[in-house]
Amino acid sequence: MYDIVIAGAGPAGSNLARMLSIATDLKIGLIDKRRLDLEGKDKIVKACGGLLSPDAQHMLARLGITIPVSVLEDPQLFSVRTIDFDNGLDRHYQRYYYNMDREKFDRYLFGLVPNPVDRFCGTSVKKAERSGSGWKIICRDGREKIIESRFLVVADGANSILRKQLFHEKIKPKKYISLQKWYPLSKEMPYYTGIFDSEVTDYYSWTIQKNDSMILGTAVPLGEDLASGFELLRSKTSEYLGIDLKNYLKTEGAFIERTMDIRGLRWSGEKVCLIGEAAGATSPTSAEGFSYALKTSLFLAEELQRGLGHVEKRYKRRCCRIAVNIAGKHIKSPAMYNKTIRRLVMKSGVTAMKMTEGVE
Repeated sequence: MYDIVIAGAGPAGSNLARMLSIATDLKIGLIDKRRLDLEGKDKIVKACGGLLSPDAQHMLARLGITIPVSVLEDPQLFSVRTIDFDNGLDRHYQRYYYNMDREKFDRYLFGLVPNPVDRFCGTSVKKAERSGSGWKIICRDGREKIIESRFLVVADGANSILRKQLFHEKIKPKKYISLQKWYPLSKEMPYYTGIFDSEVTDYYSWTIQKNDSMILGTAVPLGEDLASGFELLRSKTSEYLGIDLKNYLKTEGAFIERTMDIRGLRWSGEKVCLIGEAAGATSPTSAEGFSYALKTSLFLAEELQRGLGHVEKRYKRRCCRIAVNIAGKHIKSPAMYNKTIRRLVMKSGVTAMKMTEGVE
């Protein structure tokens, strides 16, 4: 019987396990479907731009976590180029990002988890059931296994299986499918590009240089024609930027959940807490989630260090400030996603209203 089982070893889950193992004597289990314990590329790769925003950088500094050079990609980015195909506008804004390899970043954070934590890699969580005063977590690693715990932390990301099973959601986030393709680099582009085109998506698209490759990506509402939208984006971007986007190297995809109403955020229930994307904690304007993953894991770690009694309520109160922050981004959203307002903002030259924040 574990004191705490954490379902998901992304940035949120790994950081929580690291902090709890260092500061407490709790018996902890950490589960992830990826083989983060083995060297080399994993077959399960999340479509991710791999940019750490200033907010995420601040959280890493607060946690005392440094990023090794081996995780970073060239070039490091000091500006955002915003291309608005709807209004025929093109602007640059100053903003600094860490440009990194997402898989290496996850592996690095996972590697910081101390040895006392039991790791279950290559293990998929299928279901969690109440069992006495705790939880019975049904998993599969080629065969079915059951892991028991007094307390459960849901950290299995966007489109969380456990959140859907354990909570009735009246207000659901808007679902998107993210698709990005990697192309051989045909032109140096040392900036992050955010692209707005309502013919492609009601969200946004992006390009990011990664060493000798170029990522082109977009997020399209679930149920819409992703293939046609991406092809239109590829054609327009190739012509406008003068870059070759004919033969791609690889394709990546992922679910994105866009929290459109903060009442849809879910922080806790009886003997269970949710952190990171599983809680719905992502930016509704950019899908940035690293900063929230690290902040929610920090808040929960600090409350669990005080004991398991009433931790659900204490953690939920701590997360009120995150909800307020996300609500503030909703206020900003019309300036980004309403064509008319966006045109006025971009033509004004106001740089304080950043048109993009950085896709996770």
